[in-house]
Amino acid sequence: MNAPQEPLSRAEQQALAAPLLIEDAEVVRMIARLADERGTPMAEIIKLAVADYMMRHSLAEGAPEWLRQFWRDHPMPLPTGLKADKRFFDALSGDM
Repeated sequence: MNAPQEPLSRAEQQALAAPLLIEDAEVVRMIARLADERGTPMAEIIKLAVADYMMRHSLAEGAPEWLRQFWRDHPMPLPTGLKADKRFFDALSGDM
């Protein structure tokens, strides 16, 4: 009766392990204003915005299947939040 769900991606697993925290006060105010105007909870506003973005993004020309398979087989590491040391990398290339 219940179809098995797709396994969660690494990013989904990480996102579900902690609550969503939006640190940009301007974004939070925009969400709150829209929620007040519509009489809709803030979480629903975010859900609708993300669903709309995903729908519009899916209409764009997709990558070829061989490239999507490569991305599935070789996922990018999740961002660490650390800043790159530009002087270090410049020194590796002889300050070019």
